Amino acid sequence: MGVYIQAAAQISVQNPLCDDWLDNPIQYQVPYQRAIEADYKLFLDPVASRRMGRILKRAIATSMTVVESSGITNPEAIIVGTGLGCLETTEKFLLALVQEGEEFLQPTNFINSTHNTIASHIAVHLKCNAYNSTYVHLGVSFESALLDAFMQFQLGRIHSALVGGHDEMIPNYFYILDKVGYWEGKLASECAVSFMLSDEPGDNPMALIREVVLLHNADEKRMESAINQVCERLGTERKEWVSPPSVKPVFGESFTSQAFEMYAAAVKMQRGLIADNILLINQYKGTETSLIFLSKC
Repeated sequence: MGVYIQAAAQISVQNPLCDDWLDNPIQYQVPYQRAIEADYKLFLDPVASRRMGRILKRAIATSMTVVESSGITNPEAIIVGTGLGCLETTEKFLLALVQEGEEFLQPTNFINSTHNTIASHIAVHLKCNAYNSTYVHLGVSFESALLDAFMQFQLGRIHSALVGGHDEMIPNYFYILDKVGYWEGKLASECAVSFMLSDEPGDNPMALIREVVLLHNADEKRMESAINQVCERLGTERKEWVSPPSVKPVFGESFTSQAFEMYAAAVKMQRGLIADNILLINQYKGTETSLIFLSKC
């Protein structure tokens, strides 16, 4: 069985919560760029918003957008992938610890510094008491969350799921990673992408997720073998699956940038701007490989 993408939303270095990047992408000539913030007054109470870090506000804004677009107000699972979690809040807590000692620390920064804070805040905001999980696996964090959701659908445990990839990049951590050559000349950016998934096609699905595969320490031969096995299960041929150019030049690089790849493929597929069968391949640092098979509905 497949899983339908009912809605998707992004906050990134492009204009937020829209698809302007398709026709008028914003070009950057800098090594590091933070995301363009949305108007959070549309989603959050100003008092509550002041207590939240940027990554939490972005996650709630993108989540509320896909909830409204899909009409699924109470998803049966909320699953988030994040490579670094609430990095900015963590930095605030640690700096206060160093500068002020342990006696006068604000508990809010500590509470909001844990990785599962993102999924938890989304659940509280949506009043959703269902399955809630967070995956932290560096460059395949989003795919790990997506695979969990896909398996939950296959087992018949859920019929809808809110899946997201969220990461932020603070200046200090950018410079640390830059010193060790992590960025490799690419634009370092931030990621906030949410998807509403369902086992029913609904009125206007964006795309169909046919399969999700994660591989560890896979060389090209093993990867191609895994692709061929999936093609055999799906009753298709390898040549039918096309891997499009990456959208990282548009959205930048982050630990969950593969969420942008799936988002962009789904948007283009819905508009008929891309092939009917798309294979998204992520080979992270030569150790982790993810395969996402998307088809037109």
